[in-house]
Amino acid sequence: MRYRLIAMDIDDTLLNRKKELTPITRDALIKAQKNGYIVAVASGRLPYGVRPYAERLRVPEFGGYYMGFNGGAVMNCRHEEISAGYLDSKYIQPVYDILRPTNATTMVHKGDVIYADSKVNAYTHIESDVIGLPLNVVDDLPSFIDWDIHKFLISGEPGELKEIESRLIAALGGEVDIYLSAPWFLEVMPKGINKGTGLKRICDDAGIDISEAIAFGDSYNDVFMLKDAGLGIAMGNAEDEVKKSADRVTADCDHDGIAVALRELEII
Repeated sequence: MRYRLIAMDIDDTLLNRKKELTPITRDALIKAQKNGYIVAVASGRLPYGVRPYAERLRVPEFGGYYMGFNGGAVMNCRHEEISAGYLDSKYIQPVYDILRPTNATTMVHKGDVIYADSKVNAYTHIESDVIGLPLNVVDDLPSFIDWDIHKFLISGEPGELKEIESRLIAALGGEVDIYLSAPWFLEVMPKGINKGTGLKRICDDAGIDISEAIAFGDSYNDVFMLKDAGLGIAMGNAEDEVKKSADRVTADCDHDGIAVALRELEII
């Protein structure tokens, strides 16, 4: 199979566990682009937090793409949004009512600011610290939200988040998509908006079939694109269920798994 596009998650896939983009992985992806492959960076982060990595990989220069919000915002090489998905406002209160008695923090994004409810926990600041955006705490988040949101980001203890995930799926699972993006992050997304549909939108814009795409990922929110791509590759550090959804497994993120796979596939 002749592949033409390479898509990858950021955290624990493109980056190692120290949140570093190693020279080996960076140079491998730049070489792939010089060899004619399109590169797309795919993350649950907002586009502001994805763009710097796309630029470090020279993605705009080579005509590539990046997506934020798990496919809720798809951007081209000119940093123009070519696809967007929003969570219907009718779900804001029902989701929040389920979360109210828990210890989890509910967060939403607006522009370059993250807003959270007042139940701040040990995991609340991770998104803010990693991306470098301010985190503002508000008392009544549902009443405060007066704009279209891409998703709810819920942070908390991994054990409690699994329980919350089950409750949300039981109440709303047929109407929204609910999945973990990290052990301490739970996402509530519009139904049918995910990294798989985002990858499909990128392929359509690039004029190629999604079967010509390779996707790399490590977590549950990557499963959609791993399954939809022509070749889904799980990182060696991926969750076991994620590995089962992939076509093959490469080295872990601390050993440049993307570069290892690209060499094995004779792309670089």
